[in-house]
Amino acid sequence: MASKSYKNVYTILEKVKKGEIETHYKDKEGLFGKINFYKKPDLIKPYMHYIDEWRLENIMDTHMKDNRTVQENFNKFAKTTDFKKIDPKQQPDQSAFYNKFQENYRKFPKHMAKDIFKMYYNQINKLDFEERDEKNHTKFKFLERANNPVGKIMSEHSNLKSAIYARNMLSYFITRMTIMDYIDPKASEDIKNGLNGQSDFDNQGTDKAMEQMMDSKQGKSMLDDAMQKAQELCKQMDEAMDDDVQEQMFENANKPEGEGGMAGKLSPDFLRQIAAKLEKVNLSMGSLKEKIKKLLDKSVSYFSANEKTEYEDLFNSDNIAGLEDYELLHPKLRKIFAEDLQVKNTKKIGKIDLYIDISGSMSSSCGVSNDTGDYISKIDFCKAFAAKLKGMDMLNDIYKFDNRVKKSKNDIISISMIDCGGGTTIDAAIQSIEKNGVNALVITDAEDSCSMYSDKAFFIGVEGARFNYFNTEIIKQYSEKGQAVVFNGQSISKVNEHGQIV
Repeated sequence: MASKSYKNVYTILEKVKKGEIETHYKDKEGLFGKINFYKKPDLIKPYMHYIDEWRLENIMDTHMKDNRTVQENFNKFAKTTDFKKIDPKQQPDQSAFYNKFQENYRKFPKHMAKDIFKMYYNQINKLDFEERDEKNHTKFKFLERANNPVGKIMSEHSNLKSAIYARNMLSYFITRMTIMDYIDPKASEDIKNGLNGQSDFDNQGTDKAMEQMMDSKQGKSMLDDAMQKAQELCKQMDEAMDDDVQEQMFENANKPEGEGGMAGKLSPDFLRQIAAKLEKVNLSMGSLKEKIKKLLDKSVSYFSANEKTEYEDLFNSDNIAGLEDYELLHPKLRKIFAEDLQVKNTKKIGKIDLYIDISGSMSSSCGVSNDTGDYISKIDFCKAFAAKLKGMDMLNDIYKFDNRVKKSKNDIISISMIDCGGGTTIDAAIQSIEKNGVNALVITDAEDSCSMYSDKAFFIGVEGARFNYFNTEIIKQYSEKGQAVVFNGQSISKVNEHGQIV
């Protein structure tokens, strides 16, 4: 019988792992003897993409290292009879409890967070569990405790919600382990050994220790609280933001907060802040709708953007100019042809960068009040403008500038969180525009000089803008080519060669 022939390298490696290539695999000196095959420690497949793992880890780290999270649980523990039974000399203060919590978090198997996440994200029939054995017995017990059918209904196919449930469950586990370190160190050690697959007794002993840890009155209460908070937070998220915005938050989870990485800080209080900022942007957009449209017409037309013509039903069109033609029709024709009438709608296409001045003076009023009577700040005007560009699919990249330029995320959550404070260096913005080579709108109060000209920059000055600070020859170029206007809250004015409003 002819010997087997392995021609494909992947086939060879599979055979090596299974031990089927005996000649070279049977001893340490053989051809494949020194190859170590890495196997993920996860108990559940499918595995997460490594970028999603990174995002989840950042959400976990932010939540677990938040002192408020640990403090709340410590305060509850300090009021229990279990705490009072501890020798006063051994009773932890808040700082000691926090440090012990962090130590337990560092040592807790990191794949458990990913496994819990996958249980909440995937349909149950899509999951492939590892076979249970003595070494992973305790880990499976933890996964069983983490399961919640009601929560799964809310979180399925949502990365952010699944991460919320995973972080709350992991926080519960670490808190209970930390409490056990003080009230029953032996049981705590048994559980940790079981998690590491190093239990020196049968798993019934570990099970008993886990029952003490989780099935006590306080353990059950804390579990219910962790689940309830996850459910309430996910519900609030749905009320405050669309699914695509939630997904964007998860995708930004591995970025700094200033670039959109806010998912790790999600809490009811933080969510209320986001919702309030989003509502403020929406109010500003409504109040500034006509002004923003006129500013866009002036600024975008400068770049000679391409146009796209669409024909829409008269009564479904946002273009009210079509109503003028409708009024000219004979009344009988209006009745007959009303549903057939179409409006020619010409839209600018092509994406534009947006540079937003975030100096401290941008916190003052832009000259317009919203529907509730509150003034709209210059920075809120910028955010409403950015949101409108985003809605029109014309927004490319957003850059914030004070004394330096920093790129910002252009999703609606990140836009709503833009804040101001600092100096102003307009030249830095122009240098960035020239470097990127992309047409850009610059919204500023112009409280700085400018010594650079760019044919790719169009200035929108907000109330109080003083372009007379610009270099004499530079403002002359911007003025002559119609690249600077000022919006004072009531009207939009051109800027003359001296930087004055005309």
